[in-house]
Amino acid sequence: MCVELAERALKPVPRLVSGAADGPARELAREAVIWALLAERALRTNEPPPFAASDAPPASLSALWSAAPRALLATAAGEEGAVHVLEASLALDGFVEFAALSAEEQARQSRDLAVFARSLLAQVEAPRVRLDRLYVQRIVRTGGLLLALVVIALAVLSTRSWNERQRDLARGRPYRTSSSYPGVGCKSPDQDCPESPFFFFHTQEEDHPWVELDLGGKKRFSAVRIINREDCCAERAVPLAIEVSNDRKTWREVARRDDTFNNWYKEFPPVSARYVRAISLHKALFHLRRFSVLR
Repeated sequence: MCVELAERALKPVPRLVSGAADGPARELAREAVIWALLAERALRTNEPPPFAASDAPPASLSALWSAAPRALLATAAGEEGAVHVLEASLALDGFVEFAALSAEEQARQSRDLAVFARSLLAQVEAPRVRLDRLYVQRIVRTGGLLLALVVIALAVLSTRSWNERQRDLARGRPYRTSSSYPGVGCKSPDQDCPESPFFFFHTQEEDHPWVELDLGGKKRFSAVRIINREDCCAERAVPLAIEVSNDRKTWREVARRDDTFNNWYKEFPPVSARYVRAISLHKALFHLRRFSVLR
């Protein structure tokens, strides 16, 4: 919540009457970093966070930062050099020191910290996703009759999933987006990557953001499957339209979704096109987990 509020403060709609909110945004991003590092420490040490015990002293940011794995900080920051810059920014504790910086430095620090906080949260959340998958595997191994039923169900789902992958014209195809949020998302043509487990792209907040697939040539298809961002914010994707084109200039809508969804499968009369895009029909940040185009 802290990092989302920081992001909104940095790009408020409408603009704030009192001017730029770099100071409050920086404090919110700094708070998000503290929560992320507390969660990382709890996961790494298998100990409850300090607020679980009333007599535990609060952890300082400097102590949490020093104890955090350097590789985690470097991955979230993008490189080792950026870790030192962020460390210096986080060392400013309060509005007084921050207010003494130039306007350009204030803007840079608040934006860099918000991007870092978002990336750090994604890194910390990744082990939880892997643990959830391991938990499901353990249930399958020890379930007796339930195991047999689960295996049958998984076999059906796996076969269906395999058949759908074979039909997916978007698999391995390059994509581009209307904008890119710094430091997050996968690199085209990947729609799966360990550094971004919940979405494969993330735009800036803008009017009608989009993601566009290049099928490499004119292809015939009749359905799409869209999997929404998996950790939060599913409402940002709607209303959503699927459009096709052969020249990237003239687009025709073939499907639309107005209700919030997690997994949307939509069939329509067969069309032939090279380019397919999913476009948000309002002003928003835009992100999806998967975008499949099916024969």
